[in-house]
Amino acid sequence: MFTRYFRASALAFGLCLMASAVPAFAVTQIPQPLTLDAALAWAQQYNPAVRAARLQVERLTGEAIHADVAVPSNPRVELEAGQRSSRLQDSTDIGVQVSQELWIAGQGGLRQAAAESDVGAARADYAFLQASVQARTRAAFLSRLVAQRAVDTARQVVDANDKLATYAQKRLDAGAGTQLEANAATLGQSRAQALLARARNRARQAGLVLNDLLAIDPQRRLAIKGDLGFAPLDLPTNEQLLTRAVARRTDLNAAAQRVVAAQKRLSLAQRQIIPNLTVFGFYRQEADGKGSGGEDITGVGIGFDVPILHRYAGERKSASAQLGQAQLEQDNLQREVRLQILAGISDYDAASQQVAALNDAILNAAQQTLDLTRRSFAAGQVAAPAITTAQNNLIAVRQDYLNALSALIAAGTDLERATGGLVVMQSADNSSEPNQ
Repeated sequence: MFTRYFRASALAFGLCLMASAVPAFAVTQIPQPLTLDAALAWAQQYNPAVRAARLQVERLTGEAIHADVAVPSNPRVELEAGQRSSRLQDSTDIGVQVSQELWIAGQGGLRQAAAESDVGAARADYAFLQASVQARTRAAFLSRLVAQRAVDTARQVVDANDKLATYAQKRLDAGAGTQLEANAATLGQSRAQALLARARNRARQAGLVLNDLLAIDPQRRLAIKGDLGFAPLDLPTNEQLLTRAVARRTDLNAAAQRVVAAQKRLSLAQRQIIPNLTVFGFYRQEADGKGSGGEDITGVGIGFDVPILHRYAGERKSASAQLGQAQLEQDNLQREVRLQILAGISDYDAASQQVAALNDAILNAAQQTLDLTRRSFAAGQVAAPAITTAQNNLIAVRQDYLNALSALIAAGTDLERATGGLVVMQSADNSSEPNQ
């Protein structure tokens, strides 16, 4: 009976451990079909980098609480007892001492200020990471839509070439066509199949990237729903955008906070040469060795370390180097932000022009050209070279169109990240929502 009870208890305990080991997001079901807004909200909650940044803020907040203390340490209580021995009688001396170390040069305030600046930097980094992950998730979601579009158009290319190859073979079998025509049609059919295989692989890779950002099983296939039409961005002048974006980039604020923290730590290192003061009070009872009560002694005193052997030169040098490093990183980031914004504007303008030039109408025209060529071929008006030309044109236009869409998504993502979420691409059905 005891054995059965023990096994049942062990099983229940094991199930509890397994349940506690499963992350909360594994229980929550991701919306299906997944929209862009739902994907962005999910990534903000469950993306591993965002979750790690939240934990970093919590950790540094705890360290700041520890740094915000009025004195360097807790009070210290010391008890002592000593045995007196004489030829007449043995006796015992007892004593109690209570001591407390005190800040003497404002070190406590400097520690607190440095820790609070670290927390501020972590929070600013967290805010920028949220904007960055949002931009990356948007790009991954839209890239998945482009990959689906690529598969759909590749199937259309395959279907058109299959029809052409079938007709060319019938003409050859009937003695009305040539082997050159049949070979050209078969070649186009093979190229279309290879195109479809590449498009399917691209869709799988895009799905893996999106799943990774959403922190879900890579093997899970998500059904997504969205529109690939984009409303043009109404961008201000370059200088206006630079000014507003720099003010919005919270990672710049984080860099400034790290400089402040390094400055406080340098001041703290410079003041370490000033020793803290320890004050104490004591009580002692000394026996006289003759059997009487002896004497009671009370008093106070002070103590401090003498900075002779350790002058804290290494700490000052290290803190000075850390300050220089923080200032350098701040300067580099300010320059990098301006570069990112200007490059993003240029890439977005170029990609927008490409998408405007290569739109669905152009793709449909290329498809129609191949269909007309097939009909002309059936009527005996064109030969094999015309078939190859129409096939090449359809594949090239399709690839250029998809590349232009990918470039627009990449440029929009870079610009969104570079501006800290100030500029966001909107789908055509949300074009009424202005860019900030």
